[in-house]
Amino acid sequence: MKLARPYLPLLLVPLLVILLLLTSGSWLVARKVIAFLIMPAGFLWIAGLTAALWPGLRKRTRGLLLVLWIVYSLAGNRYVGIELLHSLEEPYLRYEEIAEPLDAAVVLGGATVRTPSGKPALGMRGDRVLRPAIHFFEGNIKTLICTGRSVTEIGEDRLLSREASEIWQGLGIPKDRIIEISEPRNTSEELAAVKNLIESNPQWERIGLSTSASHMNRAMEEARKHGLEFIPVPSDFRSSPQPYVSHYLIPQSWGFQAVQSALWERLGSLF
Repeated sequence: MKLARPYLPLLLVPLLVILLLLTSGSWLVARKVIAFLIMPAGFLWIAGLTAALWPGLRKRTRGLLLVLWIVYSLAGNRYVGIELLHSLEEPYLRYEEIAEPLDAAVVLGGATVRTPSGKPALGMRGDRVLRPAIHFFEGNIKTLICTGRSVTEIGEDRLLSREASEIWQGLGIPKDRIIEISEPRNTSEELAAVKNLIESNPQWERIGLSTSASHMNRAMEEARKHGLEFIPVPSDFRSSPQPYVSHYLIPQSWGFQAVQSALWERLGSLF
């Protein structure tokens, strides 16, 4: 018994797994719990807790491992990501519907990808491209302005504006209702180019700015620095309330992405 006593804290690991399974509510969710636990992020989560509880560790080492495990747990937690995004998105919920038609809307690039054959497709934030198209067909936007290019890949720069334009045309939006601005490489450059375009189109009175809701505050601040006042046209909302699901407590890709996106926006606002 004395030999087994140092290993008793390790029982917390199987107890945690059993608790997740018992609170799953159904065999379908329980299977997902098991699947997430054997995925790399979940496996590291269990391995990290096991390491922190391993007998014979110095108190300082154990404390450090537990702190790292808690940070890792929070960084990949879906609910933490939702809460962090919600504080960024909440001010723009009332702009989800366009009250009055817009003469034009600036759609910031960064929501498209290329298929292996080179065709444009919607990426993870594809709603940034799809939502403005829906507004167009509803008669709420008369002209779509797409911007940006990607300079982070090997070979020629990807024209994000061209990719969005091709997708819109494939949906049936006339080419003459789309304006491409392909030179800018970041939000600041995009808005500087947009300012020149707006100055050459004085007939535009109501102009919207469309991007992810979590990015909207930073984009609007950047627009004001360029002397531009836009009507927010948010998309890509990702902070909808989620019910309790046991496998959401396990660190996973969606959680890491949400937490990183929220922290990235706050970091961008600081600098």
